[in-house]
Amino acid sequence: MRLIKMTGGLGNQMFIYAMYLKMRAVFPDTRIDLSDMVHYRVHYGYEMNKVFNLPRTEFRINRSLKKIIEFLLFKTILERKQGGSLVPYIRKYHWPWIYFKGFYQSEEYFAGVEKEVREAFVFDVRRVNRKSLCAMQEIMADPDAVSIHVRRGDYLQGKHWKSLGCICQRSYYLNALSELEKRIVHPHYYVFSEDLDWVRQYLPLENAVFIDWNKGEDSWQDMMLMSHCRHHIICNSTFSWWGAWLNPSPDKIVIAPERWTQTTNSADVVPESWLKVSIG
Repeated sequence: MRLIKMTGGLGNQMFIYAMYLKMRAVFPDTRIDLSDMVHYRVHYGYEMNKVFNLPRTEFRINRSLKKIIEFLLFKTILERKQGGSLVPYIRKYHWPWIYFKGFYQSEEYFAGVEKEVREAFVFDVRRVNRKSLCAMQEIMADPDAVSIHVRRGDYLQGKHWKSLGCICQRSYYLNALSELEKRIVHPHYYVFSEDLDWVRQYLPLENAVFIDWNKGEDSWQDMMLMSHCRHHIICNSTFSWWGAWLNPSPDKIVIAPERWTQTTNSADVVPESWLKVSIG
C-alpha cells in the first residue's frame, strides 16, 4: 500500500490530491492519509470535502499508530524540494508499505491524468453564496474578465516574508499589467486579495471589481470565481495557480512571476504556456 500525506492549505491540498490521482492510476492500492488534518488549524483546515464533491476514497489512520507503522513497516520518501525527480513516485518497490510526504507543486506530478483532475475539482455550487453566484454569472458573460490575485495576509509575516512575501510586490503587478494590456485592449479586472485597500492605493486599475465578500470558510469561492475569468494575473500562490489552471480555455493568458520563492525561479511550478514576467 502507498499512503500520501495530506497537508497545507487548499492549493497544496489540491496538488497532493492531483498527485494521488496520478499515482492511483499506476498503483490502485494508493490511499490518502488524513490523520494530520484532524487537528490542522492552518488556513481553514481540510477543505477538499467541503469545496469539491469528491468520493470517499481517502484512508485515515490513527496518528500514534502511524508513527509505529512508519517505524516498523514504511519506507518514507521525503521530497519537498521543487523540481524533485518523479522517479521515487512512479517506480515499483519491494517494500510493502510506502509513505509519501511532499507538496508536488507542478503539473508534471499529474501529467497524463489532467482530465481526471478537472473532473475531481468541480466546485460544489450548492455551497456557493448568493453574491458569488451572481458574480460568477457576470464573469462568465464578460469576454474581457481578468483575475488578479494579490496575496498579502500571512505572506507579510516574518516567517514567510523573506522567502515568499517579498516576491509579488507593486513592481511585479505593474509589469504584469503592462504585459497583459499589450494583449487585451479593454481588460475588466476582478481583484482578489485579503488587502484590497493596498490594491486600490498602489495599482492603477481603472476598470475593476473588487471581490470583498468571501471571508473565512467562504474564501475558496474566490478560487472558483478566478477559474471563470478569461485571463489571469497570478502571484506566487498555489491558490491563484489553481484558479488559473482550472480555466479550461486554450486561449487564456496567464501571467505569473518569474520567481516563485526568493531562492527558486518559477520554471518548475509555472506551466510553459504561461507568461513569466520580472518581479523587479
